[in-house]
Amino acid sequence: MKKIIITIIIILVLIYTNILFASNISYSIGIAVSGALFPYLGISYNMDNIKMGGSIGFIFGPDDKNPKQWNYMFSPAFNIDYFVMNNFSIEVNTRMLVVIPYQYEQLYLAGIGIKYGIPINDNFINLILSGNYIIPISAGERSWEKVRDMKPYIPIPFIQGEYEF
Repeated sequence: MKKIIITIIIILVLIYTNILFASNISYSIGIAVSGALFPYLGISYNMDNIKMGGSIGFIFGPDDKNPKQWNYMFSPAFNIDYFVMNNFSIEVNTRMLVVIPYQYEQLYLAGIGIKYGIPINDNFINLILSGNYIIPISAGERSWEKVRDMKPYIPIPFIQGEYEF
């Protein structure tokens, strides 16, 4: 009974905050390209010159190491944008790339990028270019060991296109 009441309270609080901040929240759907092409969904909270948000991407495909098995890749991300001009912003982001069943090789990334929005009515088509560096976190230790011998450290490029509404 307690779980049901707590769940109802959480849902009501989420609905209330969504209504309260509705004019400042934007949603987006997009495609990111970096070695793989994966679609994602995002949500952002807009302030004057700053926008904070997150997204999650997902793809699946056959495993190269085991043809009878499939890989599933999740890519949650968090970003903060600072608008230099009305349609141009600088973005700082963190993201994680998790491939199941190889989650012990997951990557944690942090990067910086630029974003340009093309206004269409009240919505935007955003073009984003960013470079992300692998950061050493314990769960991604095996991936870090593979990359740390690279000299110089080269950022992983991400190209994204999204429709923000």
